[in-house]
Amino acid sequence: MLLPVLALAGGRGVKSSRATAKSRTPRSVPVVPVEPDPDYLTRGTLDEHVHVRRGDTLAAILTARGVSTRDATQWTGAAATVHDARQLQPRRGVTLRFDRATHSLLSISYEIDDRTLLVVRRVEGGIRAERSALPYFTEVKGLAGRIEQGFREDATGAGVPASVVSELAEVFGWEVDLDTGLRPGDEFRLLYENTWQTGEPRPEPGKVLGAQLATRRGPITAVYFEDQDGHGGYYRPNGEPLTRAFLRYPVEFTEISSEFSLLRQHPILHRSRPHLGVDFAAPKGTPVRTVANGTVVEAGWTSGLGVTVRVDHGGNLTSLYGHLSALASGMRQGEVVERGQVIGYVGSSGLSTGPHLHFAMDRDGVYVDPLALTAAAAPSEHIAEPARPAFERMRAAVTRQLANLPASERPVTVSLVDAADRRPE
Repeated sequence: MLLPVLALAGGRGVKSSRATAKSRTPRSVPVVPVEPDPDYLTRGTLDEHVHVRRGDTLAAILTARGVSTRDATQWTGAAATVHDARQLQPRRGVTLRFDRATHSLLSISYEIDDRTLLVVRRVEGGIRAERSALPYFTEVKGLAGRIEQGFREDATGAGVPASVVSELAEVFGWEVDLDTGLRPGDEFRLLYENTWQTGEPRPEPGKVLGAQLATRRGPITAVYFEDQDGHGGYYRPNGEPLTRAFLRYPVEFTEISSEFSLLRQHPILHRSRPHLGVDFAAPKGTPVRTVANGTVVEAGWTSGLGVTVRVDHGGNLTSLYGHLSALASGMRQGEVVERGQVIGYVGSSGLSTGPHLHFAMDRDGVYVDPLALTAAAAPSEHIAEPARPAFERMRAAVTRQLANLPASERPVTVSLVDAADRRPE
């Protein structure tokens, strides 16, 4: 049974299922020659999704994610043969596909409009760009459930994708620990995007649009809202921001294996010494993200910490990420990074007994407990008054839909109206 219509007009656009892919033979386009890489199709890949903000250019997006200026020029030059990508439209999506082993760029996909995609990909002998029909459509899925074993177990058992569960942990991370803070009998409700790619057997989960936890301390509701410039975040129904300037954690971890301490027995050196950070145990290769906007001031090998990234956040505050297995593609000193951007991957380099991230922060040159510092981080900015009417429409639609979700064992599809797909100019 279809659920009541979710009207999202004035907020973040959601593509209608009418925008299904159509077969089309691309017109012949030139190939921009680049240095050959005969193995580029034989290795695993990693996709990074970028949400465009006002003023973004394709070149800036590429260089911010580790593509060299020289290579970015080649990719943008190829794109220019079919579309002017110097100024991208805010609130559109860009997907970058990287070689998992070398972190070199393999392809770019950009939503020109609701029906057309710019695809730029590495081919034999160079780089080719073409326009194609949008090869996917996005639906909204919803689920209401009750905590019995634990949030992660109950949500994933009901069919919620793991990436959505992880995003919810970040959304509510400042209010409640989803692993330990919920009790049997508590309830959860959520809405999230699901994108179906043509030819793929299963959808790719996307952004959480709204969620609610009904706990013994009272309900906590999060509504995702994005302004016309592409800046988005999670808010309470009264407009108070839930999103903060800092991420709660820089990595999805299995456990905190060592906390901040002024005196700890070192597992390798076997002597007491300070442990001026927090260790997050996680599988090798797990993406590590910077906790706030900043500039990379160090990226490379550091004695003891192995492969390390240090980010300056301004205000005499820096963060450090150690024991990495590898840096993100092109990560180097001077790079400007955004909150949540992947800067490296979990490893065990340097003096380490197993895969984990050593995360540290210093203020005015003195190391402090990073979890205590991020916990004290200020909320993000409130909604600007000009955007308030659009937020109120989004809030009303999302909270109404959350309230109407029936209890079910699997996520159900929410129908959309055409007006919800119209993006304000």
